Amino acid sequence: MFNTIYINVGNLFIIRRCRDRQIQSLVAEIQGLQLKLTDGRDAVLWTRGIGDYGTTFVSTETWNQISQQTEKVLWSKTVWFPQGVPRFGFIIWLAIRDRLSTGHRSSVWGQPQHCLYCGEPDETRDHLFFACPYTFTLWLKMVGNLLGTDPDPDWNTTLSTMMTRPYDRLTFILLRLVLQATIYYLWREPNERKHHTSSKTVDQLAKMINKTVRNRITSTNYSTNPRLDGLMQ
Repeated sequence: MFNTIYINVGNLFIIRRCRDRQIQSLVAEIQGLQLKLTDGRDAVLWTRGIGDYGTTFVSTETWNQISQQTEKVLWSKTVWFPQGVPRFGFIIWLAIRDRLSTGHRSSVWGQPQHCLYCGEPDETRDHLFFACPYTFTLWLKMVGNLLGTDPDPDWNTTLSTMMTRPYDRLTFILLRLVLQATIYYLWREPNERKHHTSSKTVDQLAKMINKTVRNRITSTNYSTNPRLDGLMQ
């Protein structure tokens, strides 16, 4: 449809016959450019901002250029923090945005499902965390007195309490770890019940969550980090 465009030493374009109007328009635009030649060498520059260029590539600066900037949400620190577990953070992120494939959401696809913990016909996100008697009993066992107030089965109240109360550093780390691990195992357990005949009791699931949190704390080398000293206590 069209042939190659050649550039000679004199910066003149030697163009073979081309029938594509878009190519002809492109060539005409290139020919109209005024080139400013210098004696310096050509170099690749990376955009750092408006009118700001650098010779090195920095992924953070490039990401800030191409990403859409949005306002920081209040619950971000509840999901992402250095001591957190990425797969736990992903599940709670879906939960906060109400994107987990609960029975309520599955019913839209013609696949109604009930709560496998208590039999509630409308399995919503708010029911699982923690309006269901089973899940709320587990939450009570795991959170203990970390919240600084009586735990509430309402999902929004639980998140609001965590985001607004003035917790010390270690308590806030533990509280987020416990919340994320609890939600992760509560979300995973129904799949285990669907594919296997056995189901875990509240005490069995609590023991698994407790061990997971302890293992995560141990992996942070808390004993050698002054900012995490006392975390296991």
